[in-house]
Amino acid sequence: MSVAGPREARLLIAGNRFTIEFISGDLYMGTFKLTPGQMDMLIEEGPHEHAGRNSLCIYHLDGGVLRWCPGRPGSTRRPDSFPDVDDARFLSLVFRRVRRTNRRS
Repeated sequence: MSVAGPREARLLIAGNRFTIEFISGDLYMGTFKLTPGQMDMLIEEGPHEHAGRNSLCIYHLDGGVLRWCPGRPGSTRRPDSFPDVDDARFLSLVFRRVRRTNRRS
């Protein structure tokens, strides 16, 4: 779950696949590629205006805390720095890793 930023969201990662679920109900699913500090996300499913588009993102991972800022889907521009997480003009989010424990009945 996001811990800072203009929107609340949950980010799930499995291999090179992602799902981002916003509290507002928007759901994005797709694949991503990483290079140091950069993430290219292909939105395979999501709102009509974003589905099928790439989003060029930046990220910083420190322990269990991920700071993430995507570019506008379809744009060829990647953010060059992290905006303030309180700046509503940008979708800059901070996520904290939550480890799930297996419960057996």
